[in-house]
Amino acid sequence: MFDFESRIVNVLSAAELAEVARLIESQGLVYEEGADVTALVEDVGGHVVATAGLFGNVIRAVAVSSEHQESGLSAVALSNVMEAARVRGLSHLFVYTKSDMAARFAALGFRNIAETPNVTLLEMGEPSIVQYRKSLAENRASVSSGMSIASVVVNCNPFTRGHRHLMNLAARENDFLFVVVVEAELSFFTVRDRLEMVRRGVSDIVNARVIGSGEYAVSAATFPTYFLKDRGKESVATEQAGLDIDLFLRLYVPTLGITARYVGTETESPVTRIYNETMRKILPPAGVRVIEIDRLRTDSGDVISASKVRAMLSSGKTDGIGDYVPDSTADWLIGMGHRL
Repeated sequence: MFDFESRIVNVLSAAELAEVARLIESQGLVYEEGADVTALVEDVGGHVVATAGLFGNVIRAVAVSSEHQESGLSAVALSNVMEAARVRGLSHLFVYTKSDMAARFAALGFRNIAETPNVTLLEMGEPSIVQYRKSLAENRASVSSGMSIASVVVNCNPFTRGHRHLMNLAARENDFLFVVVVEAELSFFTVRDRLEMVRRGVSDIVNARVIGSGEYAVSAATFPTYFLKDRGKESVATEQAGLDIDLFLRLYVPTLGITARYVGTETESPVTRIYNETMRKILPPAGVRVIEIDRLRTDSGDVISASKVRAMLSSGKTDGIGDYVPDSTADWLIGMGHRL
């Protein structure tokens, strides 16, 4: 483009990073490190005037300087990032952007799948939300109409007695329970392992069904803050929680017929606490009850959490782990070579 040069950078230099961070923050966004590639558009003076980052298959951190908003530079940066994604073999992309930028991406073929007043999530390519919705509908097809249907959305990293308590209660209080297991490969245990632990853990709950979330619940696309070591500002977590919950309302609630979502109280993670608070604000007005259950404790009064189990496994100090995980998880861990 005349008077501008564009390029893709795999690793930003200190000077480039400072320029990108300055631009992103000038547009009211929070700069996040860790992009696989970053698109830079620079003016004749070498200043970054537009940028976009690719994080896995998610395009984020798209920004254009205020004086170049109508110059088409966002499309240049986005096209460069999309080409980098194509070279990496990525056929399914998300865009996480400010809502006032969403129309620009829609014009390029991205589809809006969730939004808040401030941020929008769009996707392009296959497999898409259309295919995932069909798989949800197939799971719902065998559930009788007129039933009260509850849900839990869990990571289960690993599956604990607390998870079992929450799911057992939800299944007792409703006709049917869908257990949605987050499928992001960003946890201590793999998706495959977590799904297997959950299936074993609820195998005797006849009115419960375990399903994977795909990329449509608490994923790196919908809720990236959940997976960051530095969780950032509370306002960011609140915004991303609202986006994830809007997607839950658009996708899971109508397709599965969900009328209640069960969660455990949160005493340790500020991000999860914000997520629960946001649910209580958004879901009930939309006709979905939020049932918050006190976290299960050991006989000694310690709150049961997956993070404590991971710490025990990492340190090798697993005495008393049976206070935290059910027999099904303990047996699975032993089978995977852990010494308990």
